[in-house]
Amino acid sequence: MSGNQQGVFMSVKSIDMIWISVKDFDAAIKFYTEVVGLKLMEKNEEWGWAELQGENGARFGIGKTCEHTQSGTETNAIVCFNVEDLDQSMAEMKGKGAVCVGDVCEVPGHVKMQLFRDLDGHLFHVVQKLHACC
Repeated sequence: MSGNQQGVFMSVKSIDMIWISVKDFDAAIKFYTEVVGLKLMEKNEEWGWAELQGENGARFGIGKTCEHTQSGTETNAIVCFNVEDLDQSMAEMKGKGAVCVGDVCEVPGHVKMQLFRDLDGHLFHVVQKLHACC
């Protein structure tokens, strides 16, 4: 496959987030801030979600395992591909045989996302940001 395939319409805007699911939310935040040295950028107790970052670059997300994460702690980091329009991207990907895992999850005012499984079983998210600050 070449990088300039004909007929590919979905355009990934950026890769800004990689995240993991954890059982102990607060212990994971403590580990990644105190041991790894990342800075806590935001924390949402209601959604069991935190974003950390080094000096620059992509954010590292920590999601408490629950109905919204749609993946367990046995998976490795989840790459998030940001797109302009999630619904359009999903339709195109499904039309090409992509397999969705679970339903679209929306964090109101923040993101809308769909989990997918690749050919080898790896999970990834396709994400539409819902406001400019993210």
